[in-house]
Amino acid sequence: MKVTILPSAIEANKENTEGKTVIVIDVLRATSVMITALENGAKKIYPFGAIEDTIEKSKTSKNFLLAGERKGLKIEGFDLGNSPLDYTPEVVSGKEIFMTTSNGTRAIENSKYAKDLFIASYLNLTAISKKILELNNDTVIVCAGTNNEYSLDDILCAGLIVKELNKYVNLEISDFTRGTLRIAELDLPVRKILAGSKHFEYLKSIGYERDLYYCLSIDNSSLTPKYKNGVIEK
Repeated sequence: MKVTILPSAIEANKENTEGKTVIVIDVLRATSVMITALENGAKKIYPFGAIEDTIEKSKTSKNFLLAGERKGLKIEGFDLGNSPLDYTPEVVSGKEIFMTTSNGTRAIENSKYAKDLFIASYLNLTAISKKILELNNDTVIVCAGTNNEYSLDDILCAGLIVKELNKYVNLEISDFTRGTLRIAELDLPVRKILAGSKHFEYLKSIGYERDLYYCLSIDNSSLTPKYKNGVIEK
């Protein structure tokens, strides 16, 4: 099985995702939010790159929430921001969520040519690894990154997925992917590896340290949310 890691959303395009199994990761925090929302009863999630598209498309639903962020902060007029701790069962159960974020939803849009597209984070690391093994197809792991740059939180998560896959199958990987695997093989606590990294420290600085504890916890969910025809469902 060939497994490729892309370092940021801008790297995802038709050429390198078409026909592949694609896994989109935005640990801090879009894909962590998506997994949490679906785990807590949200009906569907519609991801969009642009704020205007999110608002316009939400008009097609009668039971929805507008969700998203720019620079880590809730968009003015939206119901929810990008903190998974706000997506409680009381808030999201039965709702359709129309969502836009700075990096994660754009990574999904850029990967829409995939044969199968799944959502991942530390929260469902083992479940998503099992799904990749089950499908047994060439796989591209798209790290959303931050503003088109490599983000260590996503890269480490991707490396941990590759580490899990490597236990069961012989992988064909690039040197970049192998380097990412080597980071994962350090077997250090996730928070210790990420300490001092740009996006990790930024979220702390704007008051989201509780989100970090939650988003960096491993295997809280057995869901493998799938994106198809513009919507993410369980």
